[in-house]
Amino acid sequence: MRLLEGFGIGVAIWCMGFAVDLLPGLLSDTSGVLLFAVVGAVVNLTRARIAIVILCGVCAAVIVIASETPISGALASRWVRADSLPAKVDAVVITGAGVNPNGTINGAALDHLLSGLELIRAGIADTLVSTTIVDTFPAGDVSSALDQGRVIALFGGHVTLLRTGFTESTRQEAVASANLLLRMKIIRIALVASPMHTRRACSSFEAVGFKVTCVPARSRTPGGDWMPGPWPRDRLTVFGDWVYEILATAMYRRRGWLSQAGITGQRAEFPRRRFTVAKLPHKATRGPLATVR
Repeated sequence: MRLLEGFGIGVAIWCMGFAVDLLPGLLSDTSGVLLFAVVGAVVNLTRARIAIVILCGVCAAVIVIASETPISGALASRWVRADSLPAKVDAVVITGAGVNPNGTINGAALDHLLSGLELIRAGIADTLVSTTIVDTFPAGDVSSALDQGRVIALFGGHVTLLRTGFTESTRQEAVASANLLLRMKIIRIALVASPMHTRRACSSFEAVGFKVTCVPARSRTPGGDWMPGPWPRDRLTVFGDWVYEILATAMYRRRGWLSQAGITGQRAEFPRRRFTVAKLPHKATRGPLATVR
């Protein structure tokens, strides 16, 4: 009976970690749930049983509080960085997110791209800079460049596009962008990133020499903004993103990859200078930190 009880506790802990998307690498896959189940069953047969029971209870309490109260939105609003938009910058830089097996960019990456194109259309800059994400799937490698090109073509193609080389993390994106842009005297940039990622991303780019205006992407993902709806799923998504960014920021700070000014920058607010998108021409009808982006 204790073996079965431990099995259930292990699976429950895995489910709670999975719910807030904080399980790294293979732990978020089938092998992860099996590992948690086996470890839970074994530990429950030892004197350490009380430890996993307490851990499970604490995790459950956190899940209930995060999903049933507005605390996640309150925490997120103090973490997101949204700077006032200037009249002009040298370039708009969009951070990567991820790609799908079918060759398309994922929802967050599309949000970044569309928000970047909004800024270009509003006249903030003439140059759009994109970092490049490549992922490997059973059918082969997929690059973000192809689908980005499709979307930009729908925009009408009236944009100067620059791409960095392949990057796997925010730090690599900042370094690759600096290698590409600083020699071109492109220093003042508007950096577009997912709302919860703005503080770390912008500070990372400032640390390599850019003067950054931080712009949260307009998120279309449920729970992807810093103002989640009243639904448990949205609140858990925002809470998980906040915990992830707190841990990732601590790691980046320890490694010296952040500018001090950027990481203590202003809290989220709606930009004072709003921009609108003109209609397109008719013809244009991606520690728990095993890998930290």
